[in-house]
Amino acid sequence: MIRGLDTLSKNFNVLTEKQKNLATNTANVTTPGYKSQNLITSTTDPVDVHNYTRGPELNLRRETDQIVFGNQLDEAYRNFGNGALQGTNNKTDVALNGDGYFTVQGANGELYYTRNGNFTVNDENQLVTQEGYTVLGIQGNGATEPIIVSPNDFSIDQNGFVISDQNAPQFLYITSFEDQAALTSVGDTLFQGANGAAMGTGFSVAQGFVEQSNVDMVDVMSDMMQISREFEANQKVLRTMDDTLKRATQEVGKA
Repeated sequence: MIRGLDTLSKNFNVLTEKQKNLATNTANVTTPGYKSQNLITSTTDPVDVHNYTRGPELNLRRETDQIVFGNQLDEAYRNFGNGALQGTNNKTDVALNGDGYFTVQGANGELYYTRNGNFTVNDENQLVTQEGYTVLGIQGNGATEPIIVSPNDFSIDQNGFVISDQNAPQFLYITSFEDQAALTSVGDTLFQGANGAAMGTGFSVAQGFVEQSNVDMVDVMSDMMQISREFEANQKVLRTMDDTLKRATQEVGKA
């Protein structure tokens, strides 16, 4: 009975984490550049089962089979597939087709990478993320600096060149990673990682567009229904165990 309760507890914990993960994906279905997260589960290691029904007096140990007690969470992983592009007619919105990430810089100089091109312009005429992080560019001399634009008059071509009437041409700093799975999530659409390489080809830029979240609501609804069925199945087992304990207690009381 104790083993059964432990198994149910593990199952409920796994289902709760799956539910939380689906809720996070659903909440970000309209977040530009969001990459859906999925959980990988597996069954726990099998346990040998035996009884004492062997031998002429039926008192010797007999190995019968193996049984698996519950599920466990193994890891969470991001789906880095590209989302569809959505037109906004906003000059500060930028989307990437193909590989790569916009390279942005935090207040303390730390680097982040994102597919969320829902940018804006701050008081210093710097192109920034919604968090206020500066979008980096590669200057004509090869230096890496924040992108400076004229708020009302600038353009970005498909190759990532930023052209403004008050500044020399700059090139969006696009970074690629051989192993995207090694990236670490920082918030909903920001990542950190090592061994990134500046890209010159392999992507195209669309100004006035943002990349939509790649959350598939059909998959989300399907997973929600599956989780609901699994919750119900485990609740039925829990009620059965509860009834069994009640009857056992009553029988002990009668004795």
